[in-house]
Amino acid sequence: MYQGEYKDILTYIDQYWELVTHKPERRIVNHHVVTIPHPYISPNVWLDKFSYMFYWDSFFIFRGLIGTKREWLLKEMVNNFIYLFEKYGIIPNFNGPVSMGRSQPPFLSSMVLDTYNGYYFAYKRKSRLHEALFDLTPHKQWLRKTVAIAKKEYEQVWLDKDHRYNHSVKGSTLARYGDRDIGYAHSSELESGWDFTSRFYNRCNEFFPIDLNVLLYKYERDFAKIAFHLEDRAEEEKWREIADKRRKAINKVLWDDKKGFFYDYCFTNERISDFLSLASFTPLWAGLATKEQAEHMVKKLHLFEGEYGLFITAKESLAPKADLSTIPLRYRPAIEYVLTPKQWDYPNVWPPVEYLAVIGLLKYGYVEDAKRVMQKSIKAHAAIFRKYKTMLEKINGETGDKAGTFHYELQEGFGWTNAVFYRYVHILDDIETLPTIYKDPKPENPPFGLSILH
Repeated sequence: MYQGEYKDILTYIDQYWELVTHKPERRIVNHHVVTIPHPYISPNVWLDKFSYMFYWDSFFIFRGLIGTKREWLLKEMVNNFIYLFEKYGIIPNFNGPVSMGRSQPPFLSSMVLDTYNGYYFAYKRKSRLHEALFDLTPHKQWLRKTVAIAKKEYEQVWLDKDHRYNHSVKGSTLARYGDRDIGYAHSSELESGWDFTSRFYNRCNEFFPIDLNVLLYKYERDFAKIAFHLEDRAEEEKWREIADKRRKAINKVLWDDKKGFFYDYCFTNERISDFLSLASFTPLWAGLATKEQAEHMVKKLHLFEGEYGLFITAKESLAPKADLSTIPLRYRPAIEYVLTPKQWDYPNVWPPVEYLAVIGLLKYGYVEDAKRVMQKSIKAHAAIFRKYKTMLEKINGETGDKAGTFHYELQEGFGWTNAVFYRYVHILDDIETLPTIYKDPKPENPPFGLSILH
């Protein structure tokens, strides 16, 4: 159904993966590249900036590879991340020297499970069909090795055991974005992936971000799942307890019961932020929210929803226009910069965080809301493609057209847009054609397990 309607775009996406699939380099290309040993996919073909392998981009790019003939690239890219961590002690923003002191939103455990689940479900299918033996042993050995590295990344980088990356804050379970080499607001915001946004008021390093701490909760839950696959019940229980401790800290510090919403928290001022960003829907994606919390969250969905998808932040959270006439001229540029909307602000629509919100809605049973957002999104991106013959990194959610230029040119291509478009099309077809998209035909208590590829 949807696949037929958007066949031209799906063909473009399939062909585009060929353009951005890189073979491993056996030589030093130039001083701007940290060589990695396995094939990988970059966001686009712009050689100066986006031809690297990016950390959180890769998780979203996986959405377009899972279940396809290119699924083999998942393991290759995870192996590249493992290589980078073992050699440099961090999974960098991208494989370039300039980014080796900072990471990006951590998705390694999710990508490890994406990879292993492909082998696991193949094993289950073949077992049911009584076909030739499918030996899962080498894949379990790979899983054991990679989860050991993921745990080191979790402890050494994100828990900041050696105090190298400025991610920990004394006395708190929660984490912040930081940087090894500089450790101040600008580089912290680069690490957040939201470069740049009004969300942190130019003080990213002073906040416990909701999305970062949800991702670390997801790590802890993933470690428990992997322990289950490896039949280590004591390890499984250990990580469930650790995850529960973080869940309680998130609910205590980052949940506003009066407003019914998750927010970032400024620990320097000891005050919860009231800035409305789509990052606050990540607790639904990770299954952290309660049924009641999800009900409150969805009541605010209309603040983000436009004709072309979900705005990355709510319009009402942007700074109002200010009269600076009484401010000395020398101070005005800095104040104007803080007050001016950035690229990760309204009115822009960014596919990756929108995707997390959509999957969160599905996991909590809000199928019609998720379906409506996906339909708007693919319609908007299809119109852009048919107008410009390419996909865009982000779009203007007011016009449904190109977003403005910020601190770099608007990117064409584009990895996560292609992947999310592809995944939305297939999810929408699944919703239309399958009896249920849930593992349990009659789910009762969210979060619900999804039986479809997502």
